[in-house]
Amino acid sequence: MQQTQVRPIHVGAMLLLALTWGSSFILMKRGLKDDLNQPVLAPEQVAALRMGIASLVLLPVSVRAFRKIKIEDWKYLAIVGLVGSGIPAVLFTTAQQKLDSSVAGILNTLTPLFTLLIGAAVFRKNVIPRQFIGVFIALAGAVCLIALRGISNTENWGFSILIIIATLFYGISVNTISSKIPHIHPLHITALSLLMAGIPWTIYLLNTNISSIITDHPHGLTSIGYITILAVFGTCMANMLYFWLTQQTGPMFASSVTYLMPLVAVIWGLGDGESFGWMHLGCAAIVLAGVWLVNKK
Repeated sequence: MQQTQVRPIHVGAMLLLALTWGSSFILMKRGLKDDLNQPVLAPEQVAALRMGIASLVLLPVSVRAFRKIKIEDWKYLAIVGLVGSGIPAVLFTTAQQKLDSSVAGILNTLTPLFTLLIGAAVFRKNVIPRQFIGVFIALAGAVCLIALRGISNTENWGFSILIIIATLFYGISVNTISSKIPHIHPLHITALSLLMAGIPWTIYLLNTNISSIITDHPHGLTSIGYITILAVFGTCMANMLYFWLTQQTGPMFASSVTYLMPLVAVIWGLGDGESFGWMHLGCAAIVLAGVWLVNKK
């Protein structure tokens, strides 16, 4: 599919995507913990439920699309499924055991940086000096944001790095879609890539205590409800919209959705009692300024 000029429909899709993905962080948090901030599901179980439910919802699409995919394209779908969805799902839930959802949403804005770096290093896309400056500025803002919880807090740094690794994987995925499988329909990419991530996660889930949590834990069904909303809207619908936007406008514009996602994540976080002061806002502004330099035409 040939990339086209950005039109109002693309801007509208980005706004909807920002609202959907920006709400994902609070949904993950609510799936992990109850109203008293006590653990309900393990991070791996949240990730497995998310991938399993999403792949099940789109299973009819996967069945119809299966024969339309060329043999050489399956490896790219596997990359998109595992690197773009399966692994980041557990990285984010693990990190959000300790990190606020608003901080997770801001760190997720590093995705365009890794989209740029992976595109240049692996897919030989052109990069200009200003974009490299933007990378360093955004990373400095991320370091500032992480350091607010204590420069010597190794646990805080460790969980934050998990999210940074997830954004690196997102950069690999979006470049793969744009460069290797632009001819596959976004709905088919979504369904088949999620199926490839959902199968191993579902096998794992069935070997955990998920059934006892659903039946015995007072918050079990509520957590499952949050993850179901996350899977249907934050994974199925959002991935399809993102892949379509990537094919239509290119990876850099599509990944720019991360400008708006932090705003949604912060609003949800404040509503959930998370602290977010002027220093957080200043660090977030530095990150977004760097991302803006990366994407500025």
